[in-house]
Amino acid sequence: MVLLGGAKLLMATSAPKTAELFTDLGYEPVLVDISEFEKLEGCVTCLSVRLRDLHT
Repeated sequence: MVLLGGAKLLMATSAPKTAELFTDLGYEPVLVDISEFEKLEGCVTCLSVRLRDLHT
């Protein structure tokens, strides 16, 4: 899971019970299907690039 800012969390669709638990805690899961990457043992953190203080 990746914190997107505020209460939004980037999560795989393969973890619906976990997403429900975080929803109950007040977070807003943003679910993405990464099933093909999970077959190769990838996860949302492996597929993410963190950008800090990006101003345009």
